[in-house]
Amino acid sequence: MKKKIVILGIILFSTMIYLTGCTSTTENENKNTNINNPPPQQNETEIRIPLSEISTTTSFYSYDSDGITIRYFAVKDSQGAVHVAFDACDVCYEAKKGYKQEGAQMQCLNCGQQFAITSIGTENQAGGCWPSFLNMNINGNDVVIKTADLEAKRYMF
Repeated sequence: MKKKIVILGIILFSTMIYLTGCTSTTENENKNTNINNPPPQQNETEIRIPLSEISTTTSFYSYDSDGITIRYFAVKDSQGAVHVAFDACDVCYEAKKGYKQEGAQMQCLNCGQQFAITSIGTENQAGGCWPSFLNMNINGNDVVIKTADLEAKRYMF
């Protein structure tokens, strides 16, 4: 009887380890780690991304804030206008999953909502899922983002 209990315990323990490993693998696959560009030029007060680096394929970037990685993205719409936002949702940010591009839309990796690229870069007025607003300016041949604006939403990451 004791031998059967020990064998059953080993089987249950092995099953728990297997399932725990599967769960964490699934979670990691859902996180957006698509930071695919070289770091933009930055100093203490601003980040500059050359317009030539931004295309209709989303470019993901990161900014280190004392060990916290703040993610954001830039993309041009079909008319050539630049759109920038945090890689976090105003509502879903606690899931820390971000967005992925689906054609001319960005899709929240947490709730699945899709947003036309042409609408990104505006502040969320409705209070629902939305790529969080990141202020930017175009100065010459660069997109300019203030590091203070990145730091303001550090809590999302």
